Amino acid sequence: MKVVLNLLLLAGWLVSLQAVAKIDEPDINGDCLKAGIYASAGKVAYQQGQFDKAREVFRDQVAWSEFCHKPQDTIATAYNNIALTYIRQGQYRKARAWLALAPDDKKSAYNLSQIQAKLDALPAAVSVAGLYWQYAGYGNWNVVEVKAEEAQFRIDFSGMYMGLMSLYYGPNTGEFSVVTTVKEGKAEYNQADDQNAGGGQCVVNMDFAAEQVNLHTLGDCGFGMNVQAEGPFVRVL
Repeated sequence: MKVVLNLLLLAGWLVSLQAVAKIDEPDINGDCLKAGIYASAGKVAYQQGQFDKAREVFRDQVAWSEFCHKPQDTIATAYNNIALTYIRQGQYRKARAWLALAPDDKKSAYNLSQIQAKLDALPAAVSVAGLYWQYAGYGNWNVVEVKAEEAQFRIDFSGMYMGLMSLYYGPNTGEFSVVTTVKEGKAEYNQADDQNAGGGQCVVNMDFAAEQVNLHTLGDCGFGMNVQAEGPFVRVL
């Protein structure tokens, strides 16, 4: 009898383990149905004038639409939904950044045409200070933020890599911060001078223009896997 009880207990333990494993497994098929739910919920918030709330919900629509490989037209609609929340709040550069993710889409072209005059009327930037975005995927952006600090500028880079399962397990990340001068639109981050970086050897060159900054990295900064400080970032603020 004792042997039988032990076997029953062991069988129950195995069933429990299988149940836990099943619970821990991502329900991708179920989650892929959520994109439409997010679209509807975002529309409700948008119509109520709750643009910040709508944007967060639409961002989930973008993430799951991309992850689940929805048709490009559907993904472009999600981009446009977020752009419209920014347009309603007068944040035209941020709207343009989202519209630029699907530039050949008719909705994007139309919405951009509606704000082009607003964009043209924006005052030219008087310095490199501002906020710059580069799309990372799944509704997220790599960010360069530049703030004036006396005669210099504080430049903060925050990057990420949205891996295949990053919606479940999170992205790989990397960042740096430097206070430096910007001469003729050029600045540099040297990791060897960064006491918080653990003595790395990478160098990030930054080349500022009126509406963007271009980053180029020499060496390995030791960020999370596949995270790079590389390429153009568009000004959004």
